[in-house]
Amino acid sequence: MFSLPSFPKLLVIAAIIAVVWYFMRRAKVAGTDQGDSQQNRAGTAKGPAQKPVEDMVQCKSCGAYFPAKSGCSCGHSAN
Repeated sequence: MFSLPSFPKLLVIAAIIAVVWYFMRRAKVAGTDQGDSQQNRAGTAKGPAQKPVEDMVQCKSCGAYFPAKSGCSCGHSAN
C-alpha cells in the first residue's frame, strides 16, 4: 500500500526539515539576545519592579479583605 518515496523526494524533505530547524534555532537565539538587551535597558536582570507586600485585614461588617494601611471600601473601619 505504501512505498518508500524516491530519492529526490527524500532529499527535498530533508532540505525542508533542515531549513525549518535552522530558522527555529536562529529565532530562539535571537529571542534570547533580544530579551537580554531589554533587561539591560531596564537596568535590572531580575525583571520589573514588584510592589511591596502588605498585610491584609478582614472587615468585620462586610467580610472583605483590604490592606491594613487603608480603609475598607464599604466605609466601615476594620476594628
